[in-house]
Amino acid sequence: MTIENKEIFIPGPSGRIQAKYFKSKQKGAPVALILQPHPQYGGTMNNRIIYETYKCFYK
Repeated sequence: MTIENKEIFIPGPSGRIQAKYFKSKQKGAPVALILQPHPQYGGTMNNRIIYETYKCFYK
């Protein structure tokens, strides 16, 4: 499955928050905000659980 999305950064009080953005073509589609595990403990946006959760919402 190929998912086309944009990598964006949201400014925060302690620095930037990495995010990936996908806009659905379906009008009125729900919105989900999926956050990565804490980076100080090895969390990344490429974490398998984050990716699988993202795929579920994409479908």
